[in-house]
Amino acid sequence: MPHFHHLSISNQQHSALKLPLLVLTISALSACTSSMVRSPVTNTLTSATHCVGEIAHHNGLVLQPNAQVPNGVILPADKGGLCKGQVFIAAKDITIWRAWNSEYSGSKLGKWWTFDKPLGSISQYRRENVICPSYSPLDMLVSCTLKAGTQVVVGPGQSAKCSDYFTYPASQVNQLYLANADEAVMNCQTYDGRFSWQTQPHRSVEEASSL
Repeated sequence: MPHFHHLSISNQQHSALKLPLLVLTISALSACTSSMVRSPVTNTLTSATHCVGEIAHHNGLVLQPNAQVPNGVILPADKGGLCKGQVFIAAKDITIWRAWNSEYSGSKLGKWWTFDKPLGSISQYRRENVICPSYSPLDMLVSCTLKAGTQVVVGPGQSAKCSDYFTYPASQVNQLYLANADEAVMNCQTYDGRFSWQTQPHRSVEEASSL
């Protein structure tokens, strides 16, 4: 009997040792969970190491430091969207631009816009704004007036894997996310895309045999 009594005491001591270990484990897990809570300004689930641009502060927008960026705007690498962003309120009417898809009427007043009129080559515009060819042919353009008082998200574009063959890298160019363009814009002007070809600058390339 003394032998069994000794075993009983040992089991109680072993259980007592388990309790603080369990508490420590739960505390460690809680600390990890709290470190992944989303910031009210940016989505901290996105790794900032992929971002190459900074958030631009447009002179017609006022920063809302305590406002939370909506889900699905800031995304991980290769998923498009924004790499990082902040919420702003339009302090005055602002002209914004969007290239869109004529084959889908709902594309005209979509969620992604720019502050500047698209210029230069289409391929450059795609890279700067991380727009895969499968997203849109970009054959139409619309300019609208963003109404004062509208809430928007501004930030540089995240990288996007367009196919197994190529990926657009993260961009320094800022984009503007607009949740409900139908209600937030007015005085829209639509432009039809046209072919406009320019001679590509000549680049001299030395033959491999001459190197």
